[in-house]
Amino acid sequence: MIERIKYKNTINRKNIVYIDVRSPKEYNEDTIPEAINIPVLDDNEREKIGYTYNHISKEKAQRMGLEYASKKLVNYYDKVKEILKEDKVVILFCYRGGMRSTSIAQILDIMNLPIYIIDGGYKEYRNFVINHLKNYKNKFKYIVLHGYTGVGKTKALVNLQNKGHGILDLENMAQNSGSVFGNIFYNNPSNGQKKFESLLLDKFMNLKEKYIFVESESKRIGNAIMPDFLYNDIQNGYHVLLSTHIDNRVDIIAEDYLNNKFNNTELVINAIRKLKKRLGKENVQKLEEEFLKNNYKYVIKELMLNYYDPLYDYSINKINKYNTKIYYEEENQLVEKLINFKENIKGEIT
Repeated sequence: MIERIKYKNTINRKNIVYIDVRSPKEYNEDTIPEAINIPVLDDNEREKIGYTYNHISKEKAQRMGLEYASKKLVNYYDKVKEILKEDKVVILFCYRGGMRSTSIAQILDIMNLPIYIIDGGYKEYRNFVINHLKNYKNKFKYIVLHGYTGVGKTKALVNLQNKGHGILDLENMAQNSGSVFGNIFYNNPSNGQKKFESLLLDKFMNLKEKYIFVESESKRIGNAIMPDFLYNDIQNGYHVLLSTHIDNRVDIIAEDYLNNKFNNTELVINAIRKLKKRLGKENVQKLEEEFLKNNYKYVIKELMLNYYDPLYDYSINKINKYNTKIYYEEENQLVEKLINFKENIKGEIT
């Protein structure tokens, strides 16, 4: 039996598997978090059908769609049956909850597999995101981490989350770490606005406490822009300036980038060359030479001192007064000090 259901009525149900039957391009732009993609039409097929529909005939386009989809029916049957065996509920969706999801659901229903369809499809889900994000204005108190590149802000967020503390990793949601090296750190293209907002709402819905650690960011992060309310809430949070010695910072960046991030020599060299105007031709040439000799720590240190630190000076000095400043030597020491700061501000309020 096929049953249509509103997205809002699915979010508190357990053991759900969402199947996005749209094309990979649509799926990659944005989807329900953790949805799996089993496309009725791949990107090329969808493009051909669209052209046929608009320039040749609707009937021929429909026949093409039927031909392409029919080849994938066994895959749908096998995958859905496998999911149902795990006592999970299968919910399909396409863009509007129309032809693509309905046609697949009807075939599965004939095969006696129980199927749900999101009424209104992805468009219904997207409206849910837009309408519910604003509900999180003034919902949390943010503990905002500032400091130079390599001071360990992102690493601190990971360690805090591992210890059960609430965090918001905006760089990860945007898939962009900023600067000319941002496309090297993240292997995937930067997320667009829709996907960023989907991940943000999903995170908000799963946060269990009021005090949330977050890294200081500009309003634009890669291809995404922070909602106004979130940017303002972060600006009005508790501001913490982190610092450590330069060797620590170099080691942190080396660990981040050398774990397969610096294996694309061409990307790195092109990024370094973009700094010619700021650093000068001779300095850039020296950085290229040292990088090609695998002298990565030299390159990292020079970039920090001569490129990143001067850039960060403005944003660091923009805060008139920090609530606290933390210097640390070891990673665990930083996490302990941040947790202590959080407990202190919670104690002051209560």
